[in-house]
Amino acid sequence: FGRIFIAVSSFLKRWWWVLLLVAVGLGVARLRFDTDILDLLPPDEPTVQGLKLYQQRFTNARELVVTLRAPDSESAERRADELATRLQQATNLVAEVTWQPPWMESPDQLGELLGWLWFNQPPQDFAALTNRLAPGQLKFTLDETRDLLATSMSPMDLARRSFDPFNLLTMPALANISGISMDQGNQMFASADGKYRVLYVQSAVDLTGYRSCEDWLKSLHAVVAELESGPAKANWKDVTVHYTGRPVFVEEIATSMQRDMSHSVGATSIIIAILFWLTHRRWKPMLWLLALLMLILGATLALGGLLLGTISVVALGFAAVLLGLAVDYAVVHYQEALAHPQMTVPEIRRAIAPSILWAAITTMSAFLVLNLGGLPGLGQLGSLVAIGIALSALVMVMIYLPPLFPERRQPRPDQPPFRWWNYFVAPQEPRSAGGPPASSIARKNRPRSVVLLTGLIFFGACAVLCFHQPGLDRSGNALQPAHGEAQTTLDRSEERRVGKECRSR
Repeated sequence: FGRIFIAVSSFLKRWWWVLLLVAVGLGVARLRFDTDILDLLPPDEPTVQGLKLYQQRFTNARELVVTLRAPDSESAERRADELATRLQQATNLVAEVTWQPPWMESPDQLGELLGWLWFNQPPQDFAALTNRLAPGQLKFTLDETRDLLATSMSPMDLARRSFDPFNLLTMPALANISGISMDQGNQMFASADGKYRVLYVQSAVDLTGYRSCEDWLKSLHAVVAELESGPAKANWKDVTVHYTGRPVFVEEIATSMQRDMSHSVGATSIIIAILFWLTHRRWKPMLWLLALLMLILGATLALGGLLLGTISVVALGFAAVLLGLAVDYAVVHYQEALAHPQMTVPEIRRAIAPSILWAAITTMSAFLVLNLGGLPGLGQLGSLVAIGIALSALVMVMIYLPPLFPERRQPRPDQPPFRWWNYFVAPQEPRSAGGPPASSIARKNRPRSVVLLTGLIFFGACAVLCFHQPGLDRSGNALQPAHGEAQTTLDRSEERRVGKECRSR
């Protein structure tokens, strides 16, 4: 019973660690990543709401835009036909490929389209059509068409009414449908010179997350690469194929942010390890510090998922910022322990914790202000950094030193007990015999060169700002992915007058 009592007492003293572990577990289960570009913009703006509504109701999230550029228009048309045929054969990946107007690829569907359009006309217009096509009115309608073909000087009437004797293409609600030419729809699929072609590929699988987009695009690239390196590879020598659309944007943004986060975390960790080794030349505290930093990053991400639910990929940039702040808390404690070997770990906490915790609170407040800026991505970035700073201060104050100095973990027998508020109240500075506090002595001995150098830097910065101020980019170009195939391909399509249709789709 004595051991059970000791275990229960120890648990009650550390109940908040158990609560933190439970919160981290729930956060991992709730964590989701958001790769939608529109979610980076202010959600209260009517324009952003309209774009989201348009994307949800009128665009297809499973549609990929493939662009093809060839030396001449004839070669571009043939290669587009070959590519569309090869993609249509991959039924496990592609549900549909559209590379030319539907009435040119499947003319039999034009009748179904006209029937659907007439069926959705107002009742009085549909009744007028049925009266015109009544058995007693057919001869009169055909005679009217014959007279029009004999007397009309319009090339459009002569070309259309010979194939449309009952004038089904003339609709009251769609007055311009009769003026649509067969070549007019090619503007959605080819540039003016015909050397640049666009194919719209419909995925056969659901592309809900960036992992599914990445796997589907890799499989699709393999199919295209097989076609380009096949028996007819000589025909594809001067042909360039690029990709754009939602699947490519999602895959590029997510993978680039994942790569940037891993690279920044890895580079920062290596720099921290090198500097710590050059300063202290000890393996155990360096490895323990790196392990705690990785633990803090994972726990911060989990707590962010618990509080925020879905995290934007832009907010993942918190990692590099957090590592630089968290390592300072650990180094300060470790340096204090080396400088005062006679002090126990609780005494070091009592001396250092107030400055660490209050510095963490002020830094957290500065990052939380980003939530007032209106951009959700930056707001989540500030929230994640604030959560990480609080967790870093807690972990480094309570966990970092005990494993490194096990003989100094317990307080002295005559040491007064510490309460939780003692970690926020700094101890009184000892006074020398009959003299002023030690801090005032340090201030008197402060070198003047530091003050002069600080003033020189300040006035130099003011002089530079007076003559040249940094420019501000107020456009939305800063939110576009840099060096991405999807954005580059979309810009090229816009230059060739095909991008407007790509955007609308």
